[in-house]
Amino acid sequence: MGAAFIFWPPSLFINDLVTASLAIVAVYYLANPFGDHLATIVSHFGYSMLVYYFSSVVCLLLSRIILVKYPQFSSLPHTFLIPLIYGFALLVIKIVRPLADRFFSRVNNRHPVAEWCLSVLFIPLSLFFFFVQHFLTANNLGGNTAALLITLAYFILALLVMNHVGSDLHYRDQATFASHNLDSLTNYTDKLEVMYDDLRRFRHDYQNILISLSSALSDNHIAYAKQAIQELTQSSSRIVDMPTSVFEALQNITDLGVKSIVYQKLSDAIKDGLHPRLEVVRPLELTTTLQPLDAIRITAILLDNAINAAQVSKQKKVSLSLFENENAQFIIVGNSTKEVQVDLNKLAELEHSISIGNNHHLGLRNLKIILGHYPNAVNDRSSNQHWLEQKIVLPKK
Repeated sequence: MGAAFIFWPPSLFINDLVTASLAIVAVYYLANPFGDHLATIVSHFGYSMLVYYFSSVVCLLLSRIILVKYPQFSSLPHTFLIPLIYGFALLVIKIVRPLADRFFSRVNNRHPVAEWCLSVLFIPLSLFFFFVQHFLTANNLGGNTAALLITLAYFILALLVMNHVGSDLHYRDQATFASHNLDSLTNYTDKLEVMYDDLRRFRHDYQNILISLSSALSDNHIAYAKQAIQELTQSSSRIVDMPTSVFEALQNITDLGVKSIVYQKLSDAIKDGLHPRLEVVRPLELTTTLQPLDAIRITAILLDNAINAAQVSKQKKVSLSLFENENAQFIIVGNSTKEVQVDLNKLAELEHSISIGNNHHLGLRNLKIILGHYPNAVNDRSSNQHWLEQKIVLPKK
């Protein structure tokens, strides 16, 4: 259907927009295996059209400038112009690819405003292309030269804008990341201070009770000795029953950001009356296989979903296991469920859902988008006997 608009003569610019829009809709709904956001797909199309129109204008103007000086080759541009445009576009893509890849890696599925802004950068250049085609005469050497310089300046400016915006957003993300780590570390330190104060008070009470117990036994005051033992038992129970042993394995998580988010989520689980379990037998650094922000986002999404599901279950259990071997790293999150067996097909459908109904569904889709940046990553789920387990396998490079 879109191809029909290409040959519709009244407005080629409108034709290109309609064709591109139809292509974007087709990709978004039919060829979007990782569930990329619409803004991400539109930004990639916008960048492609920016390169295409830049190449078209440059090749057209260069051919005109050459023909003014060498009119004997007047028949060649009409024959080779289209192949020249696509060949030049491929060359441009290869040259600016590092900058474009860096920009997209920093904004895709994270900063939709920046993606939408990129998607419209091609519009001034496309309008300028049609102006050159229809209003600038081919034999006007000065005009064509000026138009070529304007085109080059605009494209370079667009690249500089992409580089600046990408760098600025990257630094902002890093600042947010650092601030989050600092807040989580502060909470972690505060918790340790509270635990230390509790242990110090327990030690003081323990010594006093032992003195009282020893005195009571020396004077053969059995009733008083029983009272001292009862107080000692109650005081010991408050310390022993504190749900802090779950945090012992945190020392084996070497990534400060991941350690902070795990601490925060497990603390929230304890406050919600859940029974979390953390298993990290040996020191582990998830940034070996993941980008720092992705490691945090994946861990947070998995724990959020597990905690939400465990809250409505009877057992109210949540577990997180992190380990590795020579070939891969593993993130395994489990939680008790209300259902005897969760419908895994339904979860898979929610990952691809365009309409997101709640945060749980949104987390599933975001997890799929993040893992889409790691083609060799494996996301496996299993459910049985009121228990759901999700295993992320991250092959080492």
